Amino acid sequence: MPDLNDPRQIGFDPLQSTAFVDGVVETIIFRNKTNGYSVIALSGEDDVVAVGILPYISEGESVRLFGSWSEHPDYGIQFQVEHYEVVAPNNRESILRYLKSGIIKGIGEKTAEKLVGEFGDETLNILRDHPERVKNIKGIGAKKAHLISEQMLEKQEYQGLVLYLSPLGIGLGKILRIYRQFGAQALSLVLENPYRLADEIYGIGFSTADALAQKMGLDPKSSHRVVSALKYLLHQAAAQGHTCLPLGQLLAGASKLLQDAITADHPAVAVLLGDPQVRLVEDGDESSPLIALSGLYHSEKVAAERLRVLIESAPSRFEDFMQTAKADQLIQRNARDIGMTLAPEQQKALLSALQNQVLVLTGGPGTGKTTITKLLCSCLNSLGGKVLLAAPTGRAARRMTEATGVQAKTLHRLLEIQYVPDENPMDYQSGLRAKTTLSCDLLIVDEASMIDAVLFRSLLDAVVPGTRLVLVGDADQLPSVGPGYVLKDLIDSGRVPTVRLTQVFRQSSQSLIVRNAHRIHAGHLPELDQTFDSQFLWIVKESAETIAQAVVKLYREILPEQYGLDPLRDIQVLTPSRKGASGTGQLNQQLQQAMQPEYPDQDAGIYSHGSRFLPGDKVMQIRNSYDTSWVIRSDPVKTGSGVFNGETGTVLSVEPDESTLEALFDDDRLVLYDQVTLEDLDLAYAMTIHKSQGSEYPVVVLAVPPGAPQLLTRNLLYTAVTRARQKLLLVASRRTIVSMVTNDRTYTRHTLLKRFLSTPT
Repeated sequence: MPDLNDPRQIGFDPLQSTAFVDGVVETIIFRNKTNGYSVIALSGEDDVVAVGILPYISEGESVRLFGSWSEHPDYGIQFQVEHYEVVAPNNRESILRYLKSGIIKGIGEKTAEKLVGEFGDETLNILRDHPERVKNIKGIGAKKAHLISEQMLEKQEYQGLVLYLSPLGIGLGKILRIYRQFGAQALSLVLENPYRLADEIYGIGFSTADALAQKMGLDPKSSHRVVSALKYLLHQAAAQGHTCLPLGQLLAGASKLLQDAITADHPAVAVLLGDPQVRLVEDGDESSPLIALSGLYHSEKVAAERLRVLIESAPSRFEDFMQTAKADQLIQRNARDIGMTLAPEQQKALLSALQNQVLVLTGGPGTGKTTITKLLCSCLNSLGGKVLLAAPTGRAARRMTEATGVQAKTLHRLLEIQYVPDENPMDYQSGLRAKTTLSCDLLIVDEASMIDAVLFRSLLDAVVPGTRLVLVGDADQLPSVGPGYVLKDLIDSGRVPTVRLTQVFRQSSQSLIVRNAHRIHAGHLPELDQTFDSQFLWIVKESAETIAQAVVKLYREILPEQYGLDPLRDIQVLTPSRKGASGTGQLNQQLQQAMQPEYPDQDAGIYSHGSRFLPGDKVMQIRNSYDTSWVIRSDPVKTGSGVFNGETGTVLSVEPDESTLEALFDDDRLVLYDQVTLEDLDLAYAMTIHKSQGSEYPVVVLAVPPGAPQLLTRNLLYTAVTRARQKLLLVASRRTIVSMVTNDRTYTRHTLLKRFLSTPT
């Protein structure tokens, strides 16, 4: 009879099969100490090589491994472990063999014999739970007994977590993250309140924690469950850009999520408001007060306070700019020096920047924002002033450098932001701090529409009163990916001096991309030029499937072959959503296959959260990770930490045996990803329009399938079009684009910055 666990003896597809193997861990062939990824040799009826995240399995242990078979191109058939059980020795002989194997540090062969001779079948229980009974055994002592107990508890707790959580679909990478967060008490803490997984572990949602709670038989009406649902909804709201929610909206969301009426007098609401991670906004509407995560509440409150101080401070240098005649003379002299003739609104903007301590400069494409930035640098430099330039993304910072000749940095690099952990790792916002103080006469920050509430607070913390601060951005673009609506709130508050540029200058107006961006913003359909050299081409396709097919053909064939473009360097595919046939998920898979034909074998590369990563892939960081380490590839002595949401790079190498990859990001930063941190990485051949903010690309292929009006707005289309610098290829139906242009729905975000700025101190 064939062995049903051996794919060599039965004819099934090993990639689709779930199986188990039993045996004794003969050898740990390899183990990555950082992420627990291990390669082990198992002896039993058949020798097996198994791979997976197995940080606490040791040589000599009897195990049952669950997972599936695969065939490695170099190492042959392997067993991919999804979860496992340790089969504990249960008699004197097996316990003695187990301890003699060296599995427990501090116990050798002679000590093992003494222990089993003294305690018999209870040896393992006593070693783990009663180390005080072991300390008198010769060769052990109190300290060693305690260390042995800790080792055994660690193994038991981690293995218990695996047994409990794996059947719920929680992968070994997340289980290891849970164990590292909660330590040796992880299992008992999860059993006491499984909702802590949703509250405190990144990547585990409420539904997963709730499924575990229901499996454990916990009361579905318990306060633990309702409080966790409320906190989950606050975190979800933050992920959607809100910094607070009206209590009524929060309760309605909880009622829907829990399928039970949750009202303001529910006991869980009082528990929630007593949580230090949650804040009730006292000056909210009494009928439905505002509820905020404390980190976001304090970010916006402190930002408003700091902004008032900056606005009201006297300039530390160049006070004579307040004399309009002298300031005008300086502007005109520097304009002449660089051969520039200023329009009246440009002159006004420059004067406002010199005479105000804080200024918002906003306007659409081609209205001269970059020109004003360049001239401000010239004015200050001509007087020996110090100017600092920054932007939220590496691409935007490089554009500033190219336009002005002054070195610009990303905000995270300029501020040297570090993460200071607090009691709740999910409330990371309150733990971000700028390490540096910005000493300069003028600080100009571009792409300010991308700045979220947390980053804005960090920026203002670093600015010394007396410094002139100019925030430049297009207020009509999408709001930031992170929580907050900073640029709009600053303008709408009426408390921050603002100049809006409206005139599109002649040179810019010659660009069909710029003209069409303004047409879309005004509610008109784009102007068409369907010739070969057109900057704005519209490829009409009706369905998501045909749109995806056209995008792949443009990316793989037409643009490289007919226009001589490099897909990885020159082309970016944008789309509104992650889902669907022309969402980023499907497009990235298709574009990867098109660009990586040398990897037809699906076993090549490494997998994480449904994506396969191969050498040469274009990738993007999808959340801020302040503790991820990097080195400068060209100068490995230079190191640092922090890779941020939206940063893009290229996979340099993949090590399937170690389940790691190396990716090269902006500024020559080389980052090593393991099985845990790979969850923060995604393919980036295609990205959402939202994720593209702050970046410009030589060529944009914009795929817009039919969809819900809530998503397909004029604002979204305008933002997407402004990402293209040289050529834009719009792939969509006429009906979809007409609908978007006429859909002037605005994004509604519940935020506090405007409220705090408008409220008298």
